[in-house]
Amino acid sequence: MFDAGQLYAVQSAVMRFGAVIYAYQGLFIASLLFVLVLAVLYALRRFALQSVESHATVMGSKLSIPVSIVAAALNEEKVILPAVQSLLAQNYPEFEVILVDDGSTDGTIALLREAYDLAPLDIRVNPALPAGPVVALYRSRRDPRLTVVSKQNRKSKADALNCGINFAHYRYLCCVDGDTIYGPEALLDGMSIVQKNPSEVVGVTSYFGISRTPEASVGVDGYRLVDRHWLSMLQNLDLMRSFLVNRLAFSEIGAMMCNPGAFAIWRKDLFAEIGGYDPSFSCEDIEFTYRVHEHFRRLRRRYQIAALPKLIAMTEGPDNIGALVKQRARWQRVLMETVWAYRRMTLNPRYGTVGLVAMPYNLVFEAISPVVQLLSIVAVAALALLGAIDSRQLLLLLVAVELITSAPSLLAILIDNRQHRDYRLRDILLLGAYSLLDFFLFKPIILLAGLKGSIDFLKGRKGWDKFERNDRRKKRGPWSGPERRSGKERRNRPR
Repeated sequence: MFDAGQLYAVQSAVMRFGAVIYAYQGLFIASLLFVLVLAVLYALRRFALQSVESHATVMGSKLSIPVSIVAAALNEEKVILPAVQSLLAQNYPEFEVILVDDGSTDGTIALLREAYDLAPLDIRVNPALPAGPVVALYRSRRDPRLTVVSKQNRKSKADALNCGINFAHYRYLCCVDGDTIYGPEALLDGMSIVQKNPSEVVGVTSYFGISRTPEASVGVDGYRLVDRHWLSMLQNLDLMRSFLVNRLAFSEIGAMMCNPGAFAIWRKDLFAEIGGYDPSFSCEDIEFTYRVHEHFRRLRRRYQIAALPKLIAMTEGPDNIGALVKQRARWQRVLMETVWAYRRMTLNPRYGTVGLVAMPYNLVFEAISPVVQLLSIVAVAALALLGAIDSRQLLLLLVAVELITSAPSLLAILIDNRQHRDYRLRDILLLGAYSLLDFFLFKPIILLAGLKGSIDFLKGRKGWDKFERNDRRKKRGPWSGPERRSGKERRNRPR
């Protein structure tokens, strides 16, 4: 097929290409170690601060900051009642819940009307943020803290949240999802860090887990109920890595780049300064976080967006590969949209650690990562076919990559267990086992989703691609959040 000269040229080209890929992987490993160290430092600092923080002080103070919880829901009849119940059950001095029904065509509104005795509300607001037309407005007779806004669907969660924010009364907002079940101290945990420095803390998020049925109850004897379905376990590990490693690490350097839509506390005056959520992006949360960073860094104003290592909610994850690929492709698409839209910050010293660290990291190791991973597989396969690496070297390479990529998962498990101590030993061991299998079971799915999302971005595709809610044949009680105990009680429980 090839003569000796052509074969030598092919081998040389593949070797040079392989060298580039190896250099990229070496840079990735160095950045991974950097992130792991930052995550440990931030987690240790938060653990130390938590030991002296008092929720009782926040609960008992007349100066505690009231919060408007804004939730968006579309066709959520399977989970809307436990979700709203969890929001109204927040252990916090003063708050309101504004639920925006974004044109549901199922029984969402009917269920809410029956459960909360909704009465029509005749008020007018001067909308500060552009949003779709409001069809109807309700206030609950059973719990006046609940306001339900029914609006025309514009195929945008950003539009629904903007509509809800227009009805918000309080200084801080907590934007949440209508398919997520929140622990009773979620708002208290998030606002505790705000209370210390409201002039600088403009945004807060915290860690939430994945389950096929997030309304499932806490396990026997207060142990966390772990959804042991293999896809749920892998998604849960992925969220743990994202929150308990990446977000904690970048919070340490003031460059946490996504305050996620499932639990995003924001200071309300930001929306007056920089505008509302942008419906032109595939997702609203990451773009708004980038915009906040760009605004404050450009004006050289002090601010803080923080991530906490506490489990505050459970959200529903896809229970099949097809739905997961659609969801993660959208996440990849919006990441590329946002990195491209704010490319001016990349390597720009004016934006500090955001421009010099977070933006290059997100570009090199997130946005273009699926393409580089695919090229890496091609390069390794080509080197193996050309005899540049033998089977033993290939096996050692796979083992090394497996161990390196499992490190963030194992660290996330340690941080989570240190924070809550509510896992059974067998569940910790199961999570650890899945951490080692993640490279072979989950990474190929995410690679496929990333490539699909990259192609969709290049095509200019938009759309939410919401997955169908999972089957709920087994009914369980509402999840009540991680149980709080003293350190002695945690240590003495049987495993």
